[in-house]
Parts: sequence; C-alpha cells; structure tokens
Amino acid sequence: MKVIIAGLTILLLCCFSPMSAQEDIINFYPVADTLCLYPEIQQPIDTICQKQIPQYTTKKVGKKFVKDTTKFYVSFLGYKGQKKVFIAALTTKPIENPNSDIMRIVDFDGTSPKLGRVTTWGYVFDRNNDGKIDYMALVDGAAAFKDDGIPLDFPVRGQNLTLPQLEIYMSHCKIIFNHWADDNFDGKIDAVVHTDMDPVRDWVERRLVIRSTKFDGTFDNVWSFQKYITEDRGTVEYSKTAVPYRPLGKLSGEITQATMDEKTAILSILNSAALKCDLGEDVNKY
Repeated sequence: MKVIIAGLTILLLCCFSPMSAQEDIINFYPVADTLCLYPEIQQPIDTICQKQIPQYTTKKVGKKFVKDTTKFYVSFLGYKGQKKVFIAALTTKPIENPNSDIMRIVDFDGTSPKLGRVTTWGYVFDRNNDGKIDYMALVDGAAAFKDDGIPLDFPVRGQNLTLPQLEIYMSHCKIIFNHWADDNFDGKIDAVVHTDMDPVRDWVERRLVIRSTKFDGTFDNVWSFQKYITEDRGTVEYSKTAVPYRPLGKLSGEITQATMDEKTAILSILNSAALKCDLGEDVNKY
C-alpha cells in the first residue's frame, strides 16, 4: 500500500475514449502523448462529481495487527458549463479550486520548471468504451527534453549556464508524463512508456517501452525511443523482472511488477469512483 500513501495528493487528469481493444499502448501512445502536450488550457474546468473512496489496510501495532482506513476524495471534472468529464483528482481533501490547483503546462520558479500546487496529475482513457479507465498518462514532474536543438557540449549538471544556454534549456522544458496501460482490460497495469533521464544532465534522454505481452508479470517486450515509438527503437538492458532507468531527481531506479501493482492500485480507486458517480454518457469521448 506504499503507492496509496505516496499518492494521497496525486491529481489525475483523465479523458475517456471509445477506442478499439486492439489499441494497445504502442498504437495509442501517440494519441495520448499529443493530448498531453497540447491541452486546451484556455477553457476553465469545474467539478462534475466528487466521491469519497475508503481504502482498508492492515498495519502492525506492537504484536497486534490493526485495521486502518484511509479515505480519498476522487473528483471528476470537465469544462465549466459542460457535462462531459475529462479530469479526475485523487486527494486526501476535496479539490475546491481546480483551475488554480491544476497547471496543465509547465511554469517556472525563476529558471527552474515547476508544476502547480498539486504536483502530480495525468490523462486517463477508456480505450474500449466499457466505462472503465484502462490507460493513465501520469505526471512525474517537469524537465527539459533532449532533441537536435540542444548542442552536444551543453553543460553537465551543476555547471553554471550562460543566458543563451538558459534560454535553450527553458524552451525545451515540458511536463513529464509516464503512460501506464491495462492492455488486456482486466483491471491491471501491464505496460508502460516511461521517461529515462540523461545520466549527467537534467533533461529527458529517451523513453522506455516496457510490456508484459503474456500478462503474467514478466517483461518480454522492452526497448527505448527518443521521438517515435515505432521507428527509432534502441536496445535496453533488462531482466524479466526488472528494468533499470534513471528517474527525475535520482541517480537510479527500476521498474518491476511491484511498480505496475502500485499503478494498478491507483487505477482501481479511480474506477471505483467512476462507478459510484455513474458517469455513463457524461464521460468525455474522442
């Protein structure tokens, strides 16, 4: 349940789509990534439905095991004045000011990229139109993204930047999204497109595609790409149970089945709330 505790202030921006069951993470990623990068920020958002979802855990106190209950607020939101839902928020307190709490494009604290008051959120989709969320593009922070416009001799982490270098860095900053998918629609996350940071600079070097195509918890389809998910495939060192990567703000990390289970727990909370809200035809379609 570590993910639940860590996700108390997670804000999830969600959109539902009537996509075919054949739209796996590889085919659907370009669609979701485009929506992540180009949100309609000029339209204000409002709360359409809000539900409190209890989560029951057991913790050890001394020699006894005690039941513990944590209650989360799941808020579904859409454009103000409209009934269609495309945003969900998972918090320990109700979302009262979504337009000020949710920042859908990167902002800056001086020259450092930042998010809004709620620092994690993401887009979520229903690709097979069964009324359940099966794809989440969750925010992991904000950073510069490497491309051909950044010179190879750009200073490494910790070195001072000149004004032109700062301008290059800031112009390449975006919100980081990691895409988590339930590709066999059984309620469990089994695939992810995850960012991988540069080892010596504070920018995104590449993205990793990690899949369990047999849906058995082992990773059997893993590669990297920088721009196009189907065209510029690079090799990745990994095992059937772990894929190493460089996370934002840390030296090293790895994606395991436990990582997938953590995101499944978030997915379950959102779907429980969607059922209680009886969203039905009010769920946004693309």
